[in-house]
Amino acid sequence: MAAGLVAVLGAFLLVDAGVRGSWDVVLRALGPIVLLVWVLWVLTYRPHIRIDDAAVTVVNPLRRTVVPWSAVADVRLRWQIVVETISGRRVQCWGGPSLPRPKPAKRGERAVLRQPDEMTVLLDRWSERRDAAGGDVVRGWDRPALVAGAVALALLVVSLLAVTLGS
Repeated sequence: MAAGLVAVLGAFLLVDAGVRGSWDVVLRALGPIVLLVWVLWVLTYRPHIRIDDAAVTVVNPLRRTVVPWSAVADVRLRWQIVVETISGRRVQCWGGPSLPRPKPAKRGERAVLRQPDEMTVLLDRWSERRDAAGGDVVRGWDRPALVAGAVALALLVVSLLAVTLGS
């Protein structure tokens, strides 16, 4: 939500400066605004968990991990979903649900933590597919996020050059 608001506000201000003919302002502000939106996108919107028949894919800021179902040793929900592999490595999922608030209890009853639906889907798929043939855990960089970051940095350099040359 915050990334969307910053993106809309930044775009509005850039369009406003362009309509008014202040191209020097647009050139100077474009890089920092794009970089800020990219950082917010990478930290708040981009992280996610994708489940398919072969593996669970965890996309965290700038990193991507593919864990075949046969390599999953345990799935837990702490502050966020944690996938533990048979090799002992833990993959924390930034893009999954977090611990919900406890359901209000009646007098004399204990508060019960309801498990998020996403966690139930993940556990069900793991129980169905844990015996499937699989490969190794693959970790790597999140290329779409890195390419977008490189573009944002290039725009920042252009903006900084515009400020330096314009002074």
